[in-house]
Amino acid sequence: MDLVWPQQRLNDRQLIAIPLVIIAVLTLSLIVLGVPLSRDFKGGSLIRVEGPENVLEVGPVEIAIENLLSGDADVKIIEKGLDIETDNVLGESEKLLVKGMFSQQFGISENAVTIQTMSATITSLHSEQARNAVIGAFVAMGIIIFIAFRRRITVGAILLAVGLDILGVFGCMALFGVKLSLASVAGLLMLIGYAVDTNILLTTRVLKRVGGEPRERVVDAMRTGLMMSGSTLTPLFALNLLTTAPPLYELTAVLIFGIIIDIFNTWFLNAAIISRYVERQRRKEYHASI
Repeated sequence: MDLVWPQQRLNDRQLIAIPLVIIAVLTLSLIVLGVPLSRDFKGGSLIRVEGPENVLEVGPVEIAIENLLSGDADVKIIEKGLDIETDNVLGESEKLLVKGMFSQQFGISENAVTIQTMSATITSLHSEQARNAVIGAFVAMGIIIFIAFRRRITVGAILLAVGLDILGVFGCMALFGVKLSLASVAGLLMLIGYAVDTNILLTTRVLKRVGGEPRERVVDAMRTGLMMSGSTLTPLFALNLLTTAPPLYELTAVLIFGIIIDIFNTWFLNAAIISRYVERQRRKEYHASI
């Protein structure tokens, strides 16, 4: 039995509605929950434990700090003791609690524990520069796509799909608690390039390939696109499940969210827009020839 693809049995409005409903749900999650920020954006505290007589195990210390402060903590072994980075900016009362905890649970003198506030790695100036860079990238992409296809509809459809991909990723990050960090920002930039590639694959097959109906060309392109997405998602899932490093987890999570969302935005939303445009152009040419 031949596989019946959604593009062959759903009309344009139904194809467009599916990704828009998904994006609406993710946008609501983004508004309600908000994207959690990492220490790269909001700063935190550095707890330095110097010179314990017995080398402390990282696991128990990390669990004790996270339970006390109700936040994530990263414990690193240094030459003279431990460095502990936390998401919390600690006040004086919290600093006393931390020092008391080390004294009671690990037998470390309070004088051996120093606590400093860490400023955000990415300041408001850097955030503004990154935002301007993303806007500039979208403008440059629009110019390149217009030169390649010379149709405004293709520029609008591709940029719409890529923009909805980014919005959807932020919604997933809010829904699943993935933090916005340097690693996740890198994932977002990589996703932009991936999303443009899949949309150009679709647009090239539908607009420039000769023969067959527009929906048939969409299905042909979708087979290639899904194979590409599947081969990319497989190692990303494996790395995401096996890694314990927060930056790798955040990077792979963003890419996984983005690739899955891009499947709907490219092969449903953009496919419906492009195929509908081609069908209208064919009807205009037919009536003009008559």
